[in-house]
Amino acid sequence: MEDKQLEKLKRKIPYDNRKFKSYLKYEDKLRELLEDSKSIALSELYPFIDNLEDMELPSKYNNWQIRASVELYKWQGNQGAKSYSELNLSWSRDNDGVLSNTLMNELIPYVGTPRRKKNDN
Repeated sequence: MEDKQLEKLKRKIPYDNRKFKSYLKYEDKLRELLEDSKSIALSELYPFIDNLEDMELPSKYNNWQIRASVELYKWQGNQGAKSYSELNLSWSRDNDGVLSNTLMNELIPYVGTPRRKKNDN
């Protein structure tokens, strides 16, 4: 699944030799973005699970992961910035600087009540 996601992300963020020293560095960066977006999603979806390292992101969030990776790439270096203005150009961002509220609102945590353990009797 990771290879499919990487190929999809390559179409959204094409290789640019001015930004990356090599194609391998480019692929490493894309894998890092996919891993970061996966971690963000899993910690939002499963807030009560301590160890998320071995978990896979449900496939229904594949598109979300690509869009989140593109947003992380676009905002790299500007995390935490609320607003910026220079030479009559300005932009602002109304969240904590990680991902947009629109993307984060698409993640609905899995919460439920624990089931009672059935007796073997």
